[in-house]
Amino acid sequence: MTGFNQNVDLDTYLKDAEPGLERAVLRVLQHRVGREMAISRAGLVEAVHSLGFEAGDRQIRVMINKLRKDGRLICSTGGTRGGYWLAKDWNELNEFLRREVLPRALDLLDTEKALKDSAEKRWGIQHPTLFDL
Repeated sequence: MTGFNQNVDLDTYLKDAEPGLERAVLRVLQHRVGREMAISRAGLVEAVHSLGFEAGDRQIRVMINKLRKDGRLICSTGGTRGGYWLAKDWNELNEFLRREVLPRALDLLDTEKALKDSAEKRWGIQHPTLFDL
């Protein structure tokens, strides 16, 4: 699985996940619909542990990433009052996308542009190869 965490082998985390972990995460989140019902990351890990799974923080985050890519409407926010929840409507989903997803995507594009601009100054313009097309 490709993702923004290129230094982390997401497939390994998913392959090593206990069978049923995906269902366990969804089971916890099914009771967390709406921002006001958010569960903290530590709370989510603890809740999954209470269901008999030994998944760690990183493995839970990778599973959340996979579930989102599968189309599950999982929102989150950071900070002291942050956590995970299922979007209750379009407004809540759009707020999550606007506050969390779009800024990350734009930041990555800004980083790509800055690196390419710097590389062009140093090494000249890169001419596309057959594999770049």
